[in-house]
Amino acid sequence: MKPDILYLDKTPYENGKISWEYFRQRVKIDTTEIEKILSDNDTKKKVETQFNNLKQQYPKYYDEVIGKADWLWIDRLTYFSILCPEITDIDFEHCTTIMCKKDNGHFIISHNEDDDWVDGNFCICKVKINDNNWFVTNDAYNMPFWNGMSWNSYGIVKTVNYCHDEDINLDNLPRYFSQRHLTEAKSIDEMIARCEEMKVASGFHINAIDINNNIAVSIEAYSNWIDVEYIDDYYAHSNHYIHKDRINNPKTDVDSNSVFRLNKCNELFWDRTLQGIKKVLSYRSKENKFENSILQTKEDPYITLYNFSFDIDNKNTIYLNTYLDNDMVELNYDL
Repeated sequence: MKPDILYLDKTPYENGKISWEYFRQRVKIDTTEIEKILSDNDTKKKVETQFNNLKQQYPKYYDEVIGKADWLWIDRLTYFSILCPEITDIDFEHCTTIMCKKDNGHFIISHNEDDDWVDGNFCICKVKINDNNWFVTNDAYNMPFWNGMSWNSYGIVKTVNYCHDEDINLDNLPRYFSQRHLTEAKSIDEMIARCEEMKVASGFHINAIDINNNIAVSIEAYSNWIDVEYIDDYYAHSNHYIHKDRINNPKTDVDSNSVFRLNKCNELFWDRTLQGIKKVLSYRSKENKFENSILQTKEDPYITLYNFSFDIDNKNTIYLNTYLDNDMVELNYDL
């Protein structure tokens, strides 16, 4: 079944309003825990500082946030707090991505997006950048416009992986907004520049392909710097930093299976086709246990919401597999 698609071609505030009118009808939102966190004055001041910084530095993203908050009928600061994982201590140590060159030298990418299952909290949105350009992403009530994957009219396809980061800087903006910022990049070089430009409270990882020039890159972003590796063959990433010597000393969340997922991807990889790398990402152990599986189910701490895949040799097609209802859909690149 084709997912719902929102066409957001108005002002940032109005786009936020349209998005959250959609989710208000479908998702029951409980702000009790967030309000409890904000009852601490020190925490509230930190959130207020970040919110004001977003307004001053990136007013378009600020307007998107308040549009969403106003039409969800949630206090603006309370809603923004949902988008501050470093303050509210929300971690998402899940998601796995593989990029590789096929035998003909052209890149493919496949990404498992794992998260908590919230009924009704998923759609696709096409967001206007300017009169001639746009980006597409999956939307959710508890994220800015970007979420786990995106592609744009400039030919940049990207996916995002949370990375466990022990160096948090609350003077910087929440990492979600850097990820939002990257959706509009016109090139890999501009994506790198945008990563360097916005300082974030905690780090993350980006997989990106320039589909017009057949360039693939891995970007590990930290709170105060970034590290870039250009991909020339096969590459997998889960939820811990692996560039340079970090691969030898992985830092992960408690009870994480990130190291297992990465090692298993590397062990199982051999088939340089889109079907081949998707098969790797669908791996479940014989014991059917979270800790030694790549694909996540409803019985696990998180579920693989969908698999997103792209093949440069089929530039007009996006492949989206929603595992919960076992639907495989093909979307036109420009929707």
